[in-house]
Amino acid sequence: MANRKKTITLGIAIASAVLAIFVPIIMALPLFVVAALLIAWALQPKSTESFIGRLPYGNYVLRALAKLDSMLSGWS
Repeated sequence: MANRKKTITLGIAIASAVLAIFVPIIMALPLFVVAALLIAWALQPKSTESFIGRLPYGNYVLRALAKLDSMLSGWS
């Protein structure tokens, strides 16, 4: 019984370590995508809007980017 408990504890520790490594990557990836879309949208607005509009749920993404852009432009 004690050996089984140690094995479970070791498994939880390893899973926690792996999760601690990948969670920042998982959280950073969407933020990086949004940043890249904003940069592309600032450089080439027409072609970026047409590209995003062709994606699934592209209209929702365009509306969200427009809201984000309006919020960010109020800072300057």
